Amino acid sequence: MKLFYATFAGVIAAFISMMFLEGLGHSLFPLPFKVDPNNIGAIADKLHLIPVQMYISVVVAHGLGLLIGLLIAKAIDKTSKISLYIIGGFFLVVTIANLSIIPNPMWFAIADITIIALVGLLMIRKPVAQN
Repeated sequence: MKLFYATFAGVIAAFISMMFLEGLGHSLFPLPFKVDPNNIGAIADKLHLIPVQMYISVVVAHGLGLLIGLLIAKAIDKTSKISLYIIGGFFLVVTIANLSIIPNPMWFAIADITIIALVGLLMIRKPVAQN
């Protein structure tokens, strides 16, 4: 049952953390234009106008959000890494899916996937408590 709670709490914590940190980044580096978020074509047309700082804030938000989620999962289930694999894998898949739907510069896609993979791998490499 710990595995379920750790995984659930980790995913929720990572998602909420990412959303909060992305919102913070967007308030610090707002879009220089108005766009309908449901219109991918309009976003693609104005992609070159998005400031680099905004992209960087999103990458940082994704990395820190995942780290928070993994730390919470690890605090709940101190003896197993299974929840860390599930959460890390889930967010890696979601990140790749998101990048395939929303057009982004190549450097951003590489940075975003890399930060998610690195945070996941670094947390998984840390030893767990022994019974």
